[in-house]
Amino acid sequence: MDKILDYIYENKILTILVVGLISLGLFHYLFQKPTTMPSNDNAQVKSSEVLPVESKKEGTEKNIKGKKEPEFVMVDVQGAVKSPGVYRMKNTSIVKDAINLAGGVNDDAELKQINQAQHVTDEMQISVPSVGEVPQNSPMQSSPSKTSKVNINTATVDDFQNVSGIGPKKAEKIIDYRTQNGNFEVLEDLTKVSGIGDKTLESLSDQLTI
Repeated sequence: MDKILDYIYENKILTILVVGLISLGLFHYLFQKPTTMPSNDNAQVKSSEVLPVESKKEGTEKNIKGKKEPEFVMVDVQGAVKSPGVYRMKNTSIVKDAINLAGGVNDDAELKQINQAQHVTDEMQISVPSVGEVPQNSPMQSSPSKTSKVNINTATVDDFQNVSGIGPKKAEKIIDYRTQNGNFEVLEDLTKVSGIGDKTLESLSDQLTI
């Protein structure tokens, strides 16, 4: 112990430096460390400020994805029904349901022109026609159209005007040829008429007959 004290006494300057460095280190550790805490707190505050924005964005996206079609629609039923008017219906309803809501049809109603199985839509108007009427703004029953063909052996100039691609002059040429040479035996004989070729006949064949 005496030797240690003698050593310290002989090396006062070195001892003072060592003690000073140790004290400085302790001072820095004890008093400088707390000053770093506010920066961490600030970081946490900033993070907490961002979170509501992200949450709001997620909520908006959920609202958009969760948007659904309206459960009910408004349908206007007119024409040959007992109680014409605007009715509130489920979006899964069909035209027949709308007609039933309107009290059903009158005795003179023509239901063959109505597609009763069609689904209703919002602001849709259903017009039930009476016998002999054509429905307006109403779902029609799909049916193939029947177009009567023109007989080239009996048709007049006026009859040929119902054929797309045959004008008055061409109709007169067909009739003149028929008058001079007799009735056509097949549609292909039309190519013997001046001005009617194979391509023209091809475009007319579905409108003509013998």
